Amino acid sequence: MPPTTRALTAVLAWAAAVVGSTAIGLTAVGAIGAGIVGAGTAGSGSDPLTAAEVERLLATSAPAAAEPTTPAAGPATTAPVVLAGPGGTVVARCTGGAVEVVSASPAQGFRVHDEGAEDAGRVRFESEDTEVEMRLSCLDGQPVSDTRVDD
Repeated sequence: MPPTTRALTAVLAWAAAVVGSTAIGLTAVGAIGAGIVGAGTAGSGSDPLTAAEVERLLATSAPAAAEPTTPAAGPATTAPVVLAGPGGTVVARCTGGAVEVVSASPAQGFRVHDEGAEDAGRVRFESEDTEVEMRLSCLDGQPVSDTRVDD
């Protein structure tokens, strides 16, 4: 097969692929659009409703709304509060009068020192030469911090 014929065959194959892909894409978009808009029934969104259709739809009864349920009474929880210190930032909240640490993010150069259950209400940040301890408690339902720096 001469090079000119080979090039012409490649161009025709490319053009056929482009036309086929475009047709498939347009068909898919058309099908999706028809699924969203519907087949033209009243209230489907494809055509504006007539006054008679509006009256008919308004006359049909809507299902009754469910009765709202009251959540079970539990310990009062406050919204999380951000407490910043020289070693990092602590997000805490008060639940039933006890402080709860939501998260602790160390400042650059520091790491969080965690001793597990022994650290309840306390977050320690450590660097190479500094230790920052944030003692957390609840005051009037809001988390507060007493921060101590040990160089």
